[in-house]
Amino acid sequence: MAARVMLLALVLLASPWAAASLTDPTAPPVALSSAGRAGAPEEAGLAWVRVNGPHSIAWYGGTTVRLGDAVEGGRVTAIREDHIVISGRNGRRAVYLIDPSVRTQSPTPRRPAR
Repeated sequence: MAARVMLLALVLLASPWAAASLTDPTAPPVALSSAGRAGAPEEAGLAWVRVNGPHSIAWYGGTTVRLGDAVEGGRVTAIREDHIVISGRNGRRAVYLIDPSVRTQSPTPRRPAR
């Protein structure tokens, strides 16, 4: 009887550690998750833009940026429909959308000629 109780206690106490070693079937693939890049900073990519004149914003490098914000030793000097421009001591460079088919707004439709 004591052996059964000890066995039951061992099984109940060991189950949390056993469960911790199982993989989560609902987790995204390692290549897509941040856990797959242990310790690596988020890739500096342009995910989306929202063009609204002086109030334009973009998602770059894991955070929102606006005109004039400091990023990577430079400043955001322009936000366009498909890219942002970063200007600094090393010159200017354009950073384009990671996936150009993803836009937060559709292009302005053209009006028919009269």
